[in-house]
Amino acid sequence: MAPESSHLRFTILEHDHPFLHWDLLMQQGKSLATWRLLQKPGKGYWIPSEKLPDHRLIYLDYEGPVSGGRGHATQFCTGNFAFSSVEVVEGEVAVDKAFRLSDCELGTKAFCRFYNTDKPEWRFE
Repeated sequence: MAPESSHLRFTILEHDHPFLHWDLLMQQGKSLATWRLLQKPGKGYWIPSEKLPDHRLIYLDYEGPVSGGRGHATQFCTGNFAFSSVEVVEGEVAVDKAFRLSDCELGTKAFCRFYNTDKPEWRFE
């Protein structure tokens, strides 16, 4: 049975291969939807990202070397999320996806948008 939406987990891993970036992994059934964040996550600004293939659930709690000589991963932030209604952020265009966050020092909301680009951007509030 899939977890209730209020109990879905996410994590952000700092990953040093092939260059320093942060992997945002969000639980979706038996896998993790994954984005490579190209700037250090913080509150109040849009972060460019790249969609990556889904990852295994083990990465929700993993720290250490990544198989195949693909660097090292360290936990940056972890918590729970639930889907939220789409909102407008600071009078800008509506975002494509909105999430409520809990147990996360990055804030209580996360937004994803495709804005003048085919690559998604993320924002934490």
